[in-house]
Amino acid sequence: MEMARSIGAIRSLKIESLRNVERFVLQSESPAILLTGLNGAGKTTILEAIYLLARGRSFRGKKAGAITTRGEPHTRIECLYDKHDQHPLKVRYFRDSAGVLRDFSPPSWPKGTGDWLAPLQVKLIGENSQTLLEGEPSLRRRFLDWNVFHVEPRFAQLHKDFHRILMQRNSAIRSGHGQRPAWDRLYLELSDEIDRLRRDFQEEWRTNFKEIRSDYPFLRDAEIKYQRGWPEGMTLSESLDVLRDQELARGYTLSGPSKADFHIINGTVRSGFSRGQAKIVVSLLQLAAERVHLARGRDPTVWLLDDLEAELDMGMAERLWNAFCLTDSQIFATRVSSGRDPGVFACSRTIEMFHVEHGAMVDAS
Repeated sequence: MEMARSIGAIRSLKIESLRNVERFVLQSESPAILLTGLNGAGKTTILEAIYLLARGRSFRGKKAGAITTRGEPHTRIECLYDKHDQHPLKVRYFRDSAGVLRDFSPPSWPKGTGDWLAPLQVKLIGENSQTLLEGEPSLRRRFLDWNVFHVEPRFAQLHKDFHRILMQRNSAIRSGHGQRPAWDRLYLELSDEIDRLRRDFQEEWRTNFKEIRSDYPFLRDAEIKYQRGWPEGMTLSESLDVLRDQELARGYTLSGPSKADFHIINGTVRSGFSRGQAKIVVSLLQLAAERVHLARGRDPTVWLLDDLEAELDMGMAERLWNAFCLTDSQIFATRVSSGRDPGVFACSRTIEMFHVEHGAMVDAS
């Protein structure tokens, strides 16, 4: 299937002194770009560069080492992002011993919104898929709230206000002087609004997830189950009353949106997944969220797919790649390979390949 030029795409990318990538320049008009190379060649670092431009931070942990190439004074990354209906956007990231600078030219980023409204948006499928599903609830809350914001921009300020009140309420609990009720009214009001916006998103997200799960037999009866942070059938006020003594003993709030979570369930049972299955689930969660965002008028994201084939059989990897190709978004994907073979990536979409060795592009086709 031939795809038209992507709506919103990176047309050029320049990297200087990012990990093992000393100098890298990529230019392409393709809606899909495949980076091939052996492990350690620098493919993931190129995806990381795009992520840094979009988010201002890395998706890799401390064990990946220093961001700036050893012996170099700074890291510099630039890209030209073509939105078609506007002038091309130049995005820049600069990091040295003094800190990080990031800017967009022409300026198009509302102040006070953090990275949530940055004009270049990316979604990553990487090696942390199982961590999202099985790790700390805070990871899933962050994932949920990032997606809620993209259908309701005022969620950012609401989220900020809620955490300010939560900190003040916790301080009142620790003081032991009965100050907690002074913060309860605001806490309850903000909690109800956060929960309402999360539920609104979750209903659309759940519907879209159910529509795209059908191609994956192990997910035939799977559902997204949202847990609001206090018991069903009980108001938050009632829950706080029940937990009053426990809160005083522990010194912090035990019920509310800061305890929210979501899981994939089968019937009433929380589902467990292999690493390959977890990658599919997280991919479908992201694809379902993207559908909600597009329906609400957001621009398409840029997909970053790091070693999509890993831990998947060929048929399942091809099916998942096809699902990403059905979107209007530009895709950057990586593949562990020593040659020109595109593998499952050869189907469904016009694709341009770049071979990477020792942090440098050595071949293109």
